[in-house]
Amino acid sequence: MSISQFITSSGAQMRVFDLGRRIAKIGRRDFEAIENLAKPYPTPYLRHAWVGVLSWNPDKPGQHNIWFLKLPLDEQNILLPGPRDEFLQHWLRVVQAPDKEHGDAPCSYKPDGNRMAYFHALALKTLKQPETQFYATARAYLSGDTGWDNWQQLGLQGLAEVVARLDENNNSALLANAIGHIPTVPRNVLLGFLESAEPDSRLTLALADTLAKVMAEVPTAVDLAAFCRALSNSVSLDQRRQILQLVLQHPVASEPEVLSAVGSRCWRDLEGATLHLYLEQLAKAGQETFIALVGDLMTLPGKRQHILDAFRQPERSEELSTAIGVLMAAARGGLQ
Repeated sequence: MSISQFITSSGAQMRVFDLGRRIAKIGRRDFEAIENLAKPYPTPYLRHAWVGVLSWNPDKPGQHNIWFLKLPLDEQNILLPGPRDEFLQHWLRVVQAPDKEHGDAPCSYKPDGNRMAYFHALALKTLKQPETQFYATARAYLSGDTGWDNWQQLGLQGLAEVVARLDENNNSALLANAIGHIPTVPRNVLLGFLESAEPDSRLTLALADTLAKVMAEVPTAVDLAAFCRALSNSVSLDQRRQILQLVLQHPVASEPEVLSAVGSRCWRDLEGATLHLYLEQLAKAGQETFIALVGDLMTLPGKRQHILDAFRQPERSEELSTAIGVLMAAARGGLQ
């Protein structure tokens, strides 16, 4: 039995989300193919599929169930069925003996607070339920009505709901007008939520303008990482790639926090000259960081060949050549 079969057999409907690199919907048929081992998981992260499963029964309005699962994958990103089956066996025991204490389900995990807030915002939207009371507070703040420095009363949930509903209530334009005024702390929280949205061209331009001002001062690694995450799923493909190249030329780009954000969120744009820039900065971060982040990138569909091609480019620093050599030696050692 699969997770899909377990849920639908109870008369419930379901929506599945990938929670690995960003929060994104996984189509029902795609998830069924993944569960049937007919298709690799498309966006693995640390050799796992990080999944959020939302289920609800149309005949029982107001009730829903959420599972957060960390499911192991093999070398080809195919789901390992054993841990998934153990998870289902746990829930079958729960159904058969609901009054008995069963402990935590295998493969379960709890996302961090920001991801919980955004997932909850998506769940409300999926279930066509109203926003929380924090939504109106967040919109009032983003309109500038309450003063830009008065952000302490904001909750994660309200900001998450604004971003999850960029296509409603003129929220995308609201954010575009606000982003340049918001202090660093709430701004970086918003930027983190935007990695799971699709900023339109106007919002992308506002983000780029704000980033330019930040980079003209003394940006921290946290700041640059946050902007990379926010722009990583922008609909303005050319603009987001140009911005990524500018970020990767900044001295702070060699900080592990920036490199991790770029590798885990901006992977689709890492090819050609941009990939070379990334690898050069990665080599400056130290061998451990280089091996970990290159290894993670290589698990993504289509990235391995891009990276191997970049390794063969003669125009590379001695530092990058050394890092590549150590990585290759470690890989050969692992095969022995």
